[in-house]
Amino acid sequence: MNTNRTPSIGDMLIVKSDSSNIIGIIHNIMLDKWGHQKNVWVQWADARPSNYNPIHGYSGMNIHNLRSEFDIVRNGISIK
Repeated sequence: MNTNRTPSIGDMLIVKSDSSNIIGIIHNIMLDKWGHQKNVWVQWADARPSNYNPIHGYSGMNIHNLRSEFDIVRNGISIK
């Protein structure tokens, strides 16, 4: 199983906030010319987080690196 924190389409993304966790599914990823994840778009289960930009999504690098803000769940397993 892939345990890399790089986001993949179909991963569940949990955005941690002070009041609650916000859950969504990654549905699209755009790569830059070097193959890095420039934009990651999420379909939210309810309201989207205030720091999510619906036009640009999130940076894949931020999701990968900011463990205090993002949890990734792949195939039912939390990726650490």
